[in-house]
Amino acid sequence: MRRIHAFIVVLLIACTLSAQSYRIFAGENYKDYIGKWASPYDSESIWNKYSSYGSEYNSKSIWNKYSTYGNSYNAYSPWNPYTNNPPVLVDKDNRIVCYMSFTYSADSRMRELMKYISEHFDEIADDPTQFYQDVIKDHNRYVSRLPRSSYLPESE
Repeated sequence: MRRIHAFIVVLLIACTLSAQSYRIFAGENYKDYIGKWASPYDSESIWNKYSSYGSEYNSKSIWNKYSTYGNSYNAYSPWNPYTNNPPVLVDKDNRIVCYMSFTYSADSRMRELMKYISEHFDEIADDPTQFYQDVIKDHNRYVSRLPRSSYLPESE
């Protein structure tokens, strides 16, 4: 019986570690790292309300409506309906996987999610972890590779 419990624990840990996560970059030429699209248990996740990137007070958080990336009027914010420069999700090989925007995304699921979040911003920003647990659960379902993934520009 103990072996079965140990096996289940190891299996759960392995599944958690193998879950895909994406780094998020924003700003001019996507030079600013603004967290991860990952489980709320990740210390850099935008869904972890206790992380710097999930906090509604951090200057690089998309949940801080007074910051560059949380302000719906800023050109680099995912909440700006007119942006041509939304944040991007990037895989481990530095390929841009998709855009974080409700107007500029290759996949309709991401657009719908981002539009919903934008419309309910204040309540979600208060507790992105709870929103993740209630709504998102499988965060990869919202991320679909662009037809032709491009790479992030090289840093100078």
